[in-house]
Amino acid sequence: MFQTNYSELLSNIPDLICELDSFERIRYANSFHKEKLGYESHEILGRSVDEFFHPDDRNELRTKISLLESPGSETKGIWRIAHRDGHFLTCECRGKLQQDSNGIKKIIVVARDITEELGTEFKIHTKSNKKVQTTSELHYQSFFELKMSQFEFSQLKYAFDEHAVITITDKNGNITYANDRFCEISMYSREELIGSNHRLLNSGFHSPEFFKRMYHMIQSGYVWKGEIRNRTKGGSIYWVSTTIVPLRSIDGNINRFVALHTLITRTIESEEKVTQLLQEKELLLQEVHHRIKNNLFSVFSLLKMQSNYYEDPQLKEQFEEAAGRLRSMMALYDRLYRSKNPNEIDLKEYIRNLVGQILATYPKDIRFLFSSDESIIVKPDIASNLGIILNELICNSVKHSFLLKDTGEIKIQIQKTGHQILFLYSDNGEPLPDSYSLENSEAGFGIKLMNLLVQQLKGKVEVRPGQSVQFDLVFPVR
Repeated sequence: MFQTNYSELLSNIPDLICELDSFERIRYANSFHKEKLGYESHEILGRSVDEFFHPDDRNELRTKISLLESPGSETKGIWRIAHRDGHFLTCECRGKLQQDSNGIKKIIVVARDITEELGTEFKIHTKSNKKVQTTSELHYQSFFELKMSQFEFSQLKYAFDEHAVITITDKNGNITYANDRFCEISMYSREELIGSNHRLLNSGFHSPEFFKRMYHMIQSGYVWKGEIRNRTKGGSIYWVSTTIVPLRSIDGNINRFVALHTLITRTIESEEKVTQLLQEKELLLQEVHHRIKNNLFSVFSLLKMQSNYYEDPQLKEQFEEAAGRLRSMMALYDRLYRSKNPNEIDLKEYIRNLVGQILATYPKDIRFLFSSDESIIVKPDIASNLGIILNELICNSVKHSFLLKDTGEIKIQIQKTGHQILFLYSDNGEPLPDSYSLENSEAGFGIKLMNLLVQQLKGKVEVRPGQSVQFDLVFPVR
């Protein structure tokens, strides 16, 4: 349904705007239904739309609605809509099929009242002769309407000729009409085109099956739409977006086809250029990713080698911790490199893989329990901060909680609640000292780093000194 805050805006529009459900029943209508048609809301809502159209117009209306098959397809026509008192307003109507996020289809209809507009010209011509008999008036009205139809058709033809490339062929595909634009673009004269088949323009790009499907479709009475690559008389290539409409004679048999072509050569060339640039960019990015990945691994290996070189436990530990932080960054980068969308990281998959990589570097037998109800998608910067925090927590668990034993258990739970993410980390090792605090100014670099990363996440963390390690972090989704 329309959003409530649009109701006032729609009520000021001088046209009828309504929404139909998948059964073509009226679900919404703006104030036009009351101001111009005289109906109250309860008299129209829930009723079939064709109940309000002139009986002579209903078949055409239903036929055109049935052609709305895919979201975005449109139809239009001039039909008569019933006023509550029994007379009819002539309206120019447009309908468009839409589909919401749940796949439910609806039709949005906009109808403009053109009753007075149609009658104005006739009144001007009849005003000077008020003594004309009723029969003469009717004859004159019929003649006037015919002239108006001819005039409107000539205007429409002029508009089409200015915009589109138009051809008409007989049932065998031989050209019987070609407008000036077609002659100009194809480089053939009208004399060369009339009587020739469209195969004259075949560029050899499309397969024979392509044209067989096209001809089968239009000869069966269906409209065909597609893009065709043609060749001019001079040998150059051009692209057209084409709509082919089958026309029937008075006996109902298809006897000719009207083809409307829009020149899209520049669009196709631009798309091909963009595709080429994207392919070149993809190759460049793959090379850059490969080099960065190798460089990160090289630095990681150097840190590990340097840690093995020193015998001083404190220096050895510092190099190990630096290598661990780099490992977290490498895991994130590898995830970005493999992802189809580098702007999105699934925390459920990322955390599971990262913890496995970290624990594999320690000789202790540490069991990892992970709980996550669903995939949680975040930006890479959030995943990076959380990965480094996780590396520090596991490092601290191994160094302190499991210092006196070779086995242990780490639990991680992550879940999304509304616009926040809850990250819970705990182990079953030795309790934290009573003085433990992320805000402790005398704390080591690892604790200060975690505190800084929590601030960058704009999160809140709770740590329980004197108990087994439990790190509860809540931060907003951005």
